[in-house]
Amino acid sequence: MTEIRTQDRLFVFLAVPLALVAAYVWFWRIDTARQIRAARDESAALVTADDFPFEMKKAERRLADARAELAAEQALPPPVLKVKGNAAATAAERESEVLRILRAAGLGILRSDVVTDAGALAQKLAATGVCPAPIGRRYTLDGAYPAVRRALDAFAAEERAVLVERVEMRAAGAGRWTITLWL
Repeated sequence: MTEIRTQDRLFVFLAVPLALVAAYVWFWRIDTARQIRAARDESAALVTADDFPFEMKKAERRLADARAELAAEQALPPPVLKVKGNAAATAAERESEVLRILRAAGLGILRSDVVTDAGALAQKLAATGVCPAPIGRRYTLDGAYPAVRRALDAFAAEERAVLVERVEMRAAGAGRWTITLWL
């Protein structure tokens, strides 16, 4: 049989109660303190009964100002679009136009991939109204820098509803380009 020493008894009498107190503080007391702090912060954010009429009038004035500002914005004529497009055009028709411009600029199209993560550019393009459901395409192209420049200038000159997200030179000196477009 194993002998129980004085050190073992001290450990059991001191460490176990200390562990129980630590568990109590950690699991129950900290959560309760957090809830009390949240309730105190929420209570501090509320207005008193004496200040309520003043705060209510102030909030009503801000609401009236915001409504007047909204009405003024809605009364303005819509901005003139700087892009041309057909909202009824299918994704295939829009891509066909982009491919036509890339080929006319002297670029060889090696690969075309769909971009799945719709970012802020897709939302901006959809906001124009000429492209309600934009698609992202990543083209791998073969050509020189002047050809890439001509293609980008052609998008701008024809006022196409195309947003360029990224232009990368893939292999230095080899004329390999990757262009990410939203159309």
